[in-house]
Amino acid sequence: MEESDGTALILPGGGARAAYQVGALHALADMVKRGAPLPFPTVCGTSAGAINAATLAVHADDFRRGVARLMRWWLRVQVRDVYRADLATLSRHGMRWLADLLGGRPGPDDAAAMLDNSPLGHLLRDAVDFSRLDDRLRDGTLHALSVNATSYTTGFAITFFAGQPEIAPWRRMRREGRRTALGHDHLLASSAIPFVFPAVSLEGDWYMDGSVRMLTPLAPALHLGARRIVVIAVGQFAGQRAAPDAHPGYPSFAQTAGHALSSIFLDNLGADLERLTQMNRLVDVLPPAKLARKGIRLAHVDAMMQAPSRDLGPLALAFADRLPAGVRTLLRGFGSVRGTGANLVSYLLFDRGFCRALLAEGYRDAMVRRDEIAAFLDGEAPQFLPLYSPAGA
Repeated sequence: MEESDGTALILPGGGARAAYQVGALHALADMVKRGAPLPFPTVCGTSAGAINAATLAVHADDFRRGVARLMRWWLRVQVRDVYRADLATLSRHGMRWLADLLGGRPGPDDAAAMLDNSPLGHLLRDAVDFSRLDDRLRDGTLHALSVNATSYTTGFAITFFAGQPEIAPWRRMRREGRRTALGHDHLLASSAIPFVFPAVSLEGDWYMDGSVRMLTPLAPALHLGARRIVVIAVGQFAGQRAAPDAHPGYPSFAQTAGHALSSIFLDNLGADLERLTQMNRLVDVLPPAKLARKGIRLAHVDAMMQAPSRDLGPLALAFADRLPAGVRTLLRGFGSVRGTGANLVSYLLFDRGFCRALLAEGYRDAMVRRDEIAAFLDGEAPQFLPLYSPAGA
């Protein structure tokens, strides 16, 4: 695979499931020469995907080294590295969370949060060296890095980006692209899942997870100049199937929360990919000169998506007993150990065993499509648009 100047990598959110992305990236790294630069000059990340994106970007001069750093991070991560799991903290946050929900305390600085993720801030400062970012932009191995967050004040989806000088900021309906000096607080803001993790103060505003209002998750990559896109998703798009002998009871809190998080992390991405497919069909049948005369700027955008070949929720249940006792009790009370309630566990299960399983899943799924992926990244012109992996969505 050779470097493609117009290719972007999009890494959406998904909590602990983002380890799957790194497994897939490990497979891609095995396809390139040692010492080769990042084959995606533009990298766009949201929520936990933003952590992966930033790590790749600061090591854009050596793709394998960036992936190796991510592999080490996800192989070592523990719940206590991401959020405080001691019983005293969980009880204090749980009581405040309940009081906030019932009392309606005003202001985003008092927004209810189930968990204290202050350890994640310390972990990110040790793991991601943002001082390397300007070097990668100067040496041309990186075109742009973007991180998505959502403003509590305006409801706008804000794309914070660092990139080459020719990239212009943008403003559209309820979304904005803003050039900035990216740092660890942007990663914390992007991964502040509402009600789960606290809001983050950044550049004079308060922010939550970037997936919440990002209705067009492919748009930042296009604004940054990409015309070929690779997306590594962390969930299936066909929905879940109930067991033939299942007798569903009333949905638990965990089922509700799990579906809400899946909607945040997956639904907008799936809808945007469908819109892109239809737009490509339109562009392919209309003469470019005719579109240009009418002032319509449209171009074919080749897109490829890698997604899990099986539901990751049930996989999490095999490792749920490895959670700290306080977290396990909390999630069991929410009904997170059965049915689709397992989705909530899978987003919060920053456990080495579960992450290793996700790394293996991502690697295996990507290697099944090795020839397709290599052909896509090597292609000089759009040839196909395989939006879904064969066994996936």
